[in-house]
Amino acid sequence: MNNHIRRELEKIEIPDELHSRARLGVEKAKAEFNERSQTTVKKNKRSPGRSQNTKKHLYKRLSIIAAALLLIASTLTFTPVIAAIQEVYDKIFSSKHIDDSGVRNAVISGDGQILDQTYIDERHDITVHFDRVLTDDKETKLLLTYQSETTDLKDYYIDLFEGVSSINIIVGSEKRKLKNVGWGSRYYDSKENKVVSALSFESLKDYKGKNIRLEIDQLTIYKDSGRDSVETTWPLEFTIKPVAVSERKTIELNKTFTYKRETYTVTRVEFSKLETRVVVTGSDTGILTDDNGMEYDVMSKLERQFLNARKTSKEYGYGVNEKKSGVFIKSEGKKVEPIFSKGEVEGENDEYIMTFAPIKKQKDCILEVGDAVDIPLNKSGKVIQKKVEDEKSEMEALLAENGYTLVPLSKEEEEEMNQYLETFPKELSINRKAIGKLKGHENSKILDVSISERSGVISHAEASTAEEAEKIREENGWSFIPIYLNQY
Repeated sequence: MNNHIRRELEKIEIPDELHSRARLGVEKAKAEFNERSQTTVKKNKRSPGRSQNTKKHLYKRLSIIAAALLLIASTLTFTPVIAAIQEVYDKIFSSKHIDDSGVRNAVISGDGQILDQTYIDERHDITVHFDRVLTDDKETKLLLTYQSETTDLKDYYIDLFEGVSSINIIVGSEKRKLKNVGWGSRYYDSKENKVVSALSFESLKDYKGKNIRLEIDQLTIYKDSGRDSVETTWPLEFTIKPVAVSERKTIELNKTFTYKRETYTVTRVEFSKLETRVVVTGSDTGILTDDNGMEYDVMSKLERQFLNARKTSKEYGYGVNEKKSGVFIKSEGKKVEPIFSKGEVEGENDEYIMTFAPIKKQKDCILEVGDAVDIPLNKSGKVIQKKVEDEKSEMEALLAENGYTLVPLSKEEEEEMNQYLETFPKELSINRKAIGKLKGHENSKILDVSISERSGVISHAEASTAEEAEKIREENGWSFIPIYLNQY
């Protein structure tokens, strides 16, 4: 038994990246075990004159001592090694490579349930390690890595949002597909050929205390040639412990403000260890219906402002462009950044949801929408409307973003434009108004610019006569905002 324990101790390898205290812990365990096992053998050598009953008694005692030593060796050896290995995983998931600040904060705080399970996908030579799970009443985060020595994993994704991948839950004889929440977070380490992934899907809170089985079906491959898939199933079985479940605090609000001539209302704010959600309804956040009865979603002006500060990095995923204005929460005088990887989280039909990093001190939070308005995220604070934009200034800013420069109309041009507006009335509800002329287009007699107030998309057509401009409008189905009329 002693030799067996010694052999098991010698088998333990200490990765170079582990913390020094883990290395010392293992070495100390080996040394203490060798010292104690030698002492035990000396003390328990049988003298030649002892009886058979004594011999059995000594054998039993030796077995107990060996078991105790095994327990001591396990305590001294495996505990620091497991802790140090966990520290390596924690460093991965708390790094900027994971573009979900909620995950990073949770790992740093030690929240969630440690899984520490490994599955070997022998067919594809992929080793999967399930690290941690966190859930509340709206969302579950499953943290895992997968690595291979032979299969290039650069283009291998667990894409629950747009890919063919799915995650299913099995409880007893019941199996169902879990809905995704946002895009999740992914980082590929080319040196180790390892993928670090934080999957985001619907809440598992109702399964607390139950044994469940999760199955990740199919990997999604993205290449220049198109999308493909890998047929595989990665299983995970565990009991959801209370430590995995966190609570969500919801504050019902009714804070109304205006932004770029649209009216919005913050209906509620939700605080959890994974995120801060701000739920908004507005005059341009609902479902639109065209003349044929077709329903479609549009991007509201508030959403465009929220995404304005988003930047994309191949190394770090979604981040914040500090040079651009956006929508942020300010808490304790510091900016709370959005979690852009949770874009397109769906609410009710008329709701728009913005997601930010978790906030510990929640009483004095303020939602800042550009430089236009501050909305306190509590019941007592009043909305501060710092700026109200008119149509001209808004359109001027939108044109500038797209590389156009607006210059004033002459008096004669204003008169001709007004005549044009009367002759060719608008087809849609968009407000058509002559607000100036575009620099660099002086050779056109008429330049009609169509700017979608919902998406911010700009298109334009140039014509030498008003009739030609009208023909272009009819052929393309556009409703234009005339910018200028120039006779020269």
